[in-house]
Amino acid sequence: MRKKQAKPSGLRWGRIAICILLLLLAGSLALFLRYTTRMLPSQQAAERWASSGDRFAQVTAFLPEYGGLMPGSMAGLEAAIMRELLLEGLEPHTPAGAPVFAYSAEAVLRVASEYRGPVDAYVTGVGGNFFLFHPVQLISGSTFAPDSINRDLAVIDETLAWWLFGATDVAGMELIIGGNSFLISGVYRPLQDFASQAAEGALPHMFLYYDALAGERGMVPITTIEVVLPNPISGIAASILLEALDGAGVEDGEFVFVENSARYRLSALIDVIRNFGQRSMYRTGLRLPYWENAARMAEDFAALALLLMMLLLIYPAVVAICLFCRRFQRRKWRMRDARKKLEQMREQRREAEWQSPRLAVGEEDPSLDVDKIIREVRESEGNYETES
Repeated sequence: MRKKQAKPSGLRWGRIAICILLLLLAGSLALFLRYTTRMLPSQQAAERWASSGDRFAQVTAFLPEYGGLMPGSMAGLEAAIMRELLLEGLEPHTPAGAPVFAYSAEAVLRVASEYRGPVDAYVTGVGGNFFLFHPVQLISGSTFAPDSINRDLAVIDETLAWWLFGATDVAGMELIIGGNSFLISGVYRPLQDFASQAAEGALPHMFLYYDALAGERGMVPITTIEVVLPNPISGIAASILLEALDGAGVEDGEFVFVENSARYRLSALIDVIRNFGQRSMYRTGLRLPYWENAARMAEDFAALALLLMMLLLIYPAVVAICLFCRRFQRRKWRMRDARKKLEQMREQRREAEWQSPRLAVGEEDPSLDVDKIIREVRESEGNYETES
C-alpha cells in the first residue's frame, strides 16, 4: 500500500501566517467598529442620563417639513408622553418630574456683526433639554438653559466666530440677524470625527432658541423630537413615543423613527447590511439634521466593518475546523476503546470490593470481644482511682 505523502512544512507555515494576518486585520476592524459606534455623543444621551440599576432608551422622531409640529403642540406632546408613562406604570426619573425631552427645527439665516458683513449660517432652533442630547465642546462662554428668560441668546461655532469677529473668545458680544441683536452665549468647536465633518457641510452653524428662530422666519415647523425614557423591557420607550405622536395627529409613515440606544447593536448593523441602499431612500419631504446624517454615515461604516470582519474570519475558521477534524481522525483512541476502558475500571472496582476482608459464617468480629472491652474499662477505672 502506497504511503500518503505529508504536506510540505512551508505550506503549513504559510497557512499559519495567512491566518495570523487575517486575524490581525479582523482585530483592527473590531477596534474601528467600536470607535465608530462610540464616537458620536448625540447617540449616547440615555447612557449619560441612566442611573445605576435603571434602564433608559433614547428615541427620536424625524418629521417632514410639511408634517412638522407647531410650538403649541409641544406641551400636548409632552403631556401625552407623561400619560403613556403612567399607563405603563413607569416614572420619568427626572428632578423636574418630566421626561428628558428636546425638539428642534432648521433654517438658513444671514448673520452679521458690527465688524463684518453678513454671511449665511445654518441655524438650529432648539427647545427643551437640547444640549443634554447634543453636548458641545465649548471654547468660551456657555450654552443657554432651557428655561432662561432671556431668549435672544446664541451659541455659535468657531468658524462663524472667525468670520464675524476674527476671534473665538467672543462670548458676550452681539451678532445681528434680520435687524435684531443676539447675545453670544458661547462658542463651541464642532466634532472632529469623519462623519460629523462630512455631515455639517460648508456653512457655519449656530444654535438659537426655537421661538427666536420662529420670530425671524415665521412659524418654522418642528421636525425633530428627541426623548429619553425608562426602558425596563426593550421596546417600551419606543412604543410610548409612537403612541404620543399618534395622539398628536402625526400619521404613521410620515416620519422616520430611530431608537438611538439600539442602532449600533449587532442585529441592527446586520439589518443595515441587508437593506443597504434602500435605507437611504425617502419618499417624503424629509430633511435630516446634520447629527442624524453623521449617525447614519457611522452606521454604514460600522456595518461595512462588521461585514469585512466576518469575511476575514472565514478562512481562519475553516483552517481551524480542518485542523480539528484532522487531529480527530489521527487520534490514538476510539469511542469503543473508551467504553471498554470504562467497563474494565468498573469490573476492577467490583473485584476489589468482593475481595475485601469479610467475616466467615459464625465468626465473631475481633473488635466486638466483650472480655477485652470489660478489662479495658476496669483498667481505666483503676487508673482514675489512683489519680484521685
